[in-house]
Amino acid sequence: MMDEPHEFDQDWDLSEGLDPDGPSAMDLDRFGSELDSCPHCSELIYDQAQICPSCGWFLEEPSKTLSGWVIVALCGMIVLLIVVLS
Repeated sequence: MMDEPHEFDQDWDLSEGLDPDGPSAMDLDRFGSELDSCPHCSELIYDQAQICPSCGWFLEEPSKTLSGWVIVALCGMIVLLIVVLS
């Protein structure tokens, strides 16, 4: 007795060259390629890269948060200024 194929096995075809345990052709079409092009130098890069390895262009803005030591230093300077002026 042969089991019926699972729902996800119905569209799989050996001619597609896909791994049966990997993503389906529909998922690959839906989510696209892993590669993108750098907006600065047009080299192919991974879509999740933060910096282009060819030209060094930042693909995502670096975070603009102040680090903890900067906040502590500013608070210390304010306290020192208040003590000196009193």
